[in-house]
Amino acid sequence: MITSHVSPADKAVSAKRKVGLIRRLERSLRPGLRNLRGLVKEPFLAWAHPEALALYRRAMQTAYLPDDLIDVVPQLKILYLATPKAASSRIRSNLAAMIGNDTVSEWRSDQNWKVHNRKASSLQAPRHGLVQFHRMATSPEALRFTFVRNPYTRLLSCWADQYRDRPLVPGYGRVEVYLAHRERADPALPVGADKSLSFADFVAFACTTSTWRIDKHWQRQSDIIDLPGVVFDLIGKTETFARDFGRVLDHVGASEEMRRAAMPPLHTSSRRRLADYFTPELADTIYRAYERDFDQFGYARALPE
Repeated sequence: MITSHVSPADKAVSAKRKVGLIRRLERSLRPGLRNLRGLVKEPFLAWAHPEALALYRRAMQTAYLPDDLIDVVPQLKILYLATPKAASSRIRSNLAAMIGNDTVSEWRSDQNWKVHNRKASSLQAPRHGLVQFHRMATSPEALRFTFVRNPYTRLLSCWADQYRDRPLVPGYGRVEVYLAHRERADPALPVGADKSLSFADFVAFACTTSTWRIDKHWQRQSDIIDLPGVVFDLIGKTETFARDFGRVLDHVGASEEMRRAAMPPLHTSSRRRLADYFTPELADTIYRAYERDFDQFGYARALPE
């Protein structure tokens, strides 16, 4: 009898391929299953909780990525809207720790995805509980909050984290967003494996597309927090994080240990001075594109020190 021998290494590779296939299949089926659940749940919600269903529908129709950016935390009586590049990773890791999920409470920059992954963080999206979303959006006992950031430093952080020195070819998500919209924005912008985006090029692209809703990291913050049916009790600022997040800690009755853990040094994308990156013309371009953010959140037109 002739028998074939399969090495342990080959078995391991085969097992990984099967796991990968199953995960891809699950991802492909997920939208259909979600739609099916909606078809089953909506008639009941329309009868039992019409206000909750109406609020969720308005959010889905007009708000920007509500199921991605909104965290509903009924255990803490909190509704948080995550504004990307405005301390959202730190805030989500704190909220996850507050509800007992310590797996993401001490995130590292190379594991940043964990705090934005629902399974890893245990933070709920509105779709996970429309009634709880409505309750946290309207209850006088709940705290509804978000954080914003100076548009100058927000764009600089986005460029430094996502684009600096990256070749402009497919293979990285944020670069692929740029490549998909570059032609419409400005065909003169660079492209190719031997090219990368300078900060000035990124500013030109981001300012042109800041209202297109193609990427949450440079979408105007005033648009992101325009959430129908929700009035925020706190719009904190990254620049005064310790003071403003203190209101959240007060709301949940945080212990001294929790307060100390919530306030590690902020991650910064660069040690250089802002003036090293911005020319007067570049600052003026950003101000004109994000003028609504500057006005609505009380940021000065001048570059911060």
